[in-house]
Amino acid sequence: MGECPAIEGSGTLTGEPITGTLTFKSLITYINYACLGLTLILWLVLAIPHLRRYRAPDEQRPIFRIISTPLVFAIFALISVHVYTAAEYVDPIANLYEAYALASLFLLYVHYVVPEARNRNEFFRNLEAKARDGKPIRDGSIRWFMRIWRTVFFFVVIYTILIIVQEILQATGHVCSTTKKGKRGQIILSVLQTISMVYALLAILRFQRRLKKYMEGRRAIMKLISFKLFVAIQVLQRFIFSIVSTQVQGGAKVTHLDISIGLPALLTSIESLIFSVWFYFTFHSKEYQEVVDTGDKKYSMFRALLHALNPIDIIHGVIIAFTPGKTPSFGNHDQVSTIHHGATKPV
Repeated sequence: MGECPAIEGSGTLTGEPITGTLTFKSLITYINYACLGLTLILWLVLAIPHLRRYRAPDEQRPIFRIISTPLVFAIFALISVHVYTAAEYVDPIANLYEAYALASLFLLYVHYVVPEARNRNEFFRNLEAKARDGKPIRDGSIRWFMRIWRTVFFFVVIYTILIIVQEILQATGHVCSTTKKGKRGQIILSVLQTISMVYALLAILRFQRRLKKYMEGRRAIMKLISFKLFVAIQVLQRFIFSIVSTQVQGGAKVTHLDISIGLPALLTSIESLIFSVWFYFTFHSKEYQEVVDTGDKKYSMFRALLHALNPIDIIHGVIIAFTPGKTPSFGNHDQVSTIHHGATKPV
């Protein structure tokens, strides 16, 4: 078992009052409550119309996950501020949700480019791709597409493993900011998580840039910018505070825990509120008002919510990424297909 001794000055969860009886921890707790309340209201205003107009489930399920990201972060930020000692265990859960939301953004783009799942193999086979010598590549862009797909869903698995490892190492006292070895482990995990997140972001960006003409009228670039910026800020913020927490000790009024946990949680709550406002304009349900539902399924709000919460598309995405020969032709009926020399046969 590892052992992480407390930093001098960090044993006190609440510092001395900064004015009257108001401590820094109390102040940021009040602000976090206010931000969470407003973020929740904005989420309801955005999510409920999507559930009422659930006419394109393969698109709106990823959107639901994405627009829920600020709310998830605001909730866990408040928990972290309330219980400093639980922060190191609950914060990674929000980060893990962020990874699944990022994969959902990629799935949303795939649906934008080829709405009918059965046609995806044919589309990417016919999408011209050239080698470095300028000669056309056999089978078009299907291999390029699968590389992007595997990058995104390998990232989901790798990031999940990193979070699990982080939770275990923190619980056993092998990762912390109070010993040289613990600091090194903390920074290494943060670097690995940051690199994997950035790599997946770049893969999705390449997909969007190459196929942007197929996403015209869907505000795809604004969706990418708004969500990517939120993710980028969170990644950078985590990395910075993982280093800051190993260097500062805090004082009587603003303790080490206020700086290492309270301050980043406060920033996250404020950022979640700001991006909830932005998401209202980039992920609004208005575009689904005129969508004609040609499927057999009719969704009540409750059924729409259950469908939106169902992670089967992420699970399928991971299975495809790790199964040679599989191609992502699931969607309308959640099916998986295999390449058979240009033909697509359901499995």
